[in-house]
Amino acid sequence: MVWKHFTFIILSGSLLLASICGCQKDESSTQQSNSQTKERDFAEIHKNVNLGQENQTIVHGDTGSESGHGMGLVHGKREKPDPNKTIASVNEEKILRKDLDKILERFRKHVPPGAIPSLEKQITEQLVTQAILRQFVQEKGLETTDEIVDNEINKMRENIAKNPAAEGKTLEQFLEIQGSNIDELRTAIRMSAALEDYVSRNVDDQTLENYFIKHINEFNGEQVTASHILVDTKGMTEQEDLNRARAKIDSIKKELDDGADFAELAKKYSDCPTGKMGGELGSFPRHGVMVETFSNAAFTTEVGKVSDPVKTEFGYHLIHVADHTPAKDVSFNEVKDAVREKLVAIEMNNLIKDLRDNAQVEINLQ
Repeated sequence: MVWKHFTFIILSGSLLLASICGCQKDESSTQQSNSQTKERDFAEIHKNVNLGQENQTIVHGDTGSESGHGMGLVHGKREKPDPNKTIASVNEEKILRKDLDKILERFRKHVPPGAIPSLEKQITEQLVTQAILRQFVQEKGLETTDEIVDNEINKMRENIAKNPAAEGKTLEQFLEIQGSNIDELRTAIRMSAALEDYVSRNVDDQTLENYFIKHINEFNGEQVTASHILVDTKGMTEQEDLNRARAKIDSIKKELDDGADFAELAKKYSDCPTGKMGGELGSFPRHGVMVETFSNAAFTTEVGKVSDPVKTEFGYHLIHVADHTPAKDVSFNEVKDAVREKLVAIEMNNLIKDLRDNAQVEINLQ
């Protein structure tokens, strides 16, 4: 399933939106429900994204929350960036500001102004990854048949048609909403399929079974359903600020211990976008989705209870566990497809890392 595995090749709306907001799995797709999207988003951010280091440019001492967008604030007015300015290069291939802006406009109205710098960095990194992979596909002469591309697009159309939340919209309409079109989608699927075929060469049945044996707890169905409250500490370096954050989470915990409703306090205090939904994260497995510190706390908290404050690189969390599904006996053949998906994803991540380490990449958003 090309679209499921490698949606990062197209800059996915919900993934990027979640990324810049600070917490929330991947594989965004039009056929998935809102609850699944929340679960995906939190995991992807907490596992892979560090938004705490932002290069902000402030001109003439203006410290408004909208500073640092890759454009200066001059005498209270924001400079419009040059659309033809090179913001990044990958092995001498240039990425222009207008490439970033085209995607940025899809999400700007959905995010607070202060989150724009992180969003720009996320998009730029995605554009760099796209360029690296595109160059690799061209260099290796990797190809995909039209039949594979057509099959993937037809599957998307079928999924949209079956989804009541789609409200009669077509695939083209969904793409238009995200500022894309069917030609861009076909190109992305073609490259994704070629890459999947390439990395799958290292994933034979014996490799799959060996991975399953060593990591059976990733496939045995154990999961928890939880909510959380986040006090964000990303970018904090001063101990005084960290102390205040710790005091805030301790104060929230005391309110909960005194009988306050978790969902209401999440709406009131949480710095995570899930706070608007009472902090709900949906269900997730013990490994491979959340960062380990967070996951360990969730899986060791009793059902119906709230954890003590948990510190991750994203801040302080309080975790309320609503349900815990125990592990079950599972055979390799039952989960073979899931094991393959996992290993293909690992191979792809390794490929991207190796290509990035050996590429000449320069990023200049200032």
